[in-house]
Amino acid sequence: MARIITFTTDWSNSDYYIGAVKAAIISRLPEVVFVDISHNIESFSVSQAAFVLKSSYSGFPAGTIHIIGVDSEPDRNGQIVIAKYKSQYFICNDNGCTGLIFYEKPETVIITEPGFAFEGSCFTELNLFADLAVYIGKNGDISELGQVADDVKRNAGLVAQIEPDMINGEVIYIDSYGNAITNITKEIYDDYVAGSEFEILLNTNRIKTSKIHLSYKQVESGKLVCIFNSLGLLEIAIREGKASQLLNLNRKSAVRIRYKL
Repeated sequence: MARIITFTTDWSNSDYYIGAVKAAIISRLPEVVFVDISHNIESFSVSQAAFVLKSSYSGFPAGTIHIIGVDSEPDRNGQIVIAKYKSQYFICNDNGCTGLIFYEKPETVIITEPGFAFEGSCFTELNLFADLAVYIGKNGDISELGQVADDVKRNAGLVAQIEPDMINGEVIYIDSYGNAITNITKEIYDDYVAGSEFEILLNTNRIKTSKIHLSYKQVESGKLVCIFNSLGLLEIAIREGKASQLLNLNRKSAVRIRYKL
C-alpha cells in the first residue's frame, strides 16, 4: 500500500518549494501519494496551520505522514518534533503547532535536535523534513530519530475562555467565502448556554444577535447568520455575502456569548 504524505504550508501555489520537496521524497519513495492540504496558510501563522490540519487529518488512514511547513526553521532550541498521533505521523518545528492539533497525548513524541541555524535550515522541509518522511515511509522506527518526550508543547490559543455569564472566544479562521470560524465549540455552548437567554457579541459588542440557526438559508440574503458548522465550531456568516468584510472580522477578532445564569 502506497504511503500518503500531506503538506500544509504557507508557500502559496506559485512557489517552487513544494515541487522541490516532492521530488526529494519521490526519488527515494516512488510509490508515495502526495496530498496538498493547503499552501495558502498566512505566513508564519502556526495557529492557522494547526486549525486547517486539525480539521482534516482524521479522515486520513493510519500511517499517513503530515509535513507542516509553517515557521519551520528551528528556533534557538534547535528542535524538531516527530509525533505519532492516532496512528498518523506529524513532522514540524518545535513551535507548538502539534499542541494545537492534538486533543490528547500522542502515542509517541520524538524530539530531534539538528541545532539552531544548521546547514540547510533555511529550507528545513527539503533538507530535513523530506529525509524524516522518507525514513518513516520506509517503516523506520521513529524512536531512533531522537529523544523520547512525554508530550508535545501545549498552547491554549484555540481554546475559548469561560467566565461567569460569558464565553470569550475569537475568530481563528476566515474561509474562502468570508465566513468567520471561531474557537467556541458546540460542546461548550451546550454545557454553559443551551436553554438560557443569550446574546452573541461581535466587534466589542457593536453587533449583536440572539439566534443560532441550523443552516445559512434560514435567513434572507444579506442577513447575519450564526451556525455551528460541520466541525462543531460557531461560525459567523452573511448569507450570500462576506461576513469578514461586512462585519469587519479578522483572525483574532473577539466573539463573545453572554448568557443568563
